[in-house]
Amino acid sequence: MTEPSAPPVAALPAVRRQALRHHLLTEVRRPSRRPRRVRVLVPVSAALAVAVTAGMITQPWAPDSAPVVVPVAQGERVGATPLLNRMAVAAAAKPAPPAGTGGYVYIRSRGAFAELGEGPARLRPVHEREIWIPRDERGDGLLRQPFFDAPIVGVIPERETLTDVTPNAARVDLPDDPDALLAKLYAEREQRGRGSSRDGAAFTAIGDILRESVVPPRTRAALYRAAAKMPGVEVVRGVTDAAGRRGIAVAHTERSRRDEWIFDEQTFDYLGERSYLVADTADGPAGTVLGTTAVLQRAVVAQLGQRPQR
Repeated sequence: MTEPSAPPVAALPAVRRQALRHHLLTEVRRPSRRPRRVRVLVPVSAALAVAVTAGMITQPWAPDSAPVVVPVAQGERVGATPLLNRMAVAAAAKPAPPAGTGGYVYIRSRGAFAELGEGPARLRPVHEREIWIPRDERGDGLLRQPFFDAPIVGVIPERETLTDVTPNAARVDLPDDPDALLAKLYAEREQRGRGSSRDGAAFTAIGDILRESVVPPRTRAALYRAAAKMPGVEVVRGVTDAAGRRGIAVAHTERSRRDEWIFDEQTFDYLGERSYLVADTADGPAGTVLGTTAVLQRAVVAQLGQRPQR
């Protein structure tokens, strides 16, 4: 996928670019502004001492490790529309998010992403991350996840302040009519003028909203009904998210890559996402996993950095 154009900035490591592409909200950072980065680091000597004591010294990236490859199952196009419509009915019947109980949306997830562009893609370690997003008004957010640029996994944390974040309310301010919603997503793709196809861009946009937002039931139902109208959407069964939970996936393939939204097959609750190759490419053979995630907790909290009860 070709990224939207942005002002020149200092180059990020390939792994950071990939993680940001897959795992941050589409509008967490405006291209015209550089976010403040606030890292809370344990001194390296102290971190090494803790790691030795705990037996935790590991390399976060093993360049000679084999890619993670999964079977490429045949997708079911005929079943996609009725499944998404059933999911829409179930979503509309769920209770609305709590009103007026906090100023931040909190999401805890688990995931891993592959580095692309330098030989076969290999997943980095699965790690947990937390994000705090302003609920109603644009402002600062917060991201916590492992600091993978360090040589030790799980010892040196990363805390990143996200500035000028689009609030959750604006992210989910979408038409309830699926035709109008789909037209809006297509129009946004045309405004960008580059990147994936309009259906691929719309599928990605819906996935971003499902992953890191608290979505009202009617809006979630409209998202599913809009996806049901997109050509090429498929159902893939027996899919596993980054937490090992099995579910059913709604999938879309663009060129040689398949992206999946994974749901509980009984309740249709959103579980996570998975992306992998469906054909042999320079990034690896068919089935090479490019990304896997699992949403573990969603909540509304009063303060930035506050954690809900697990």
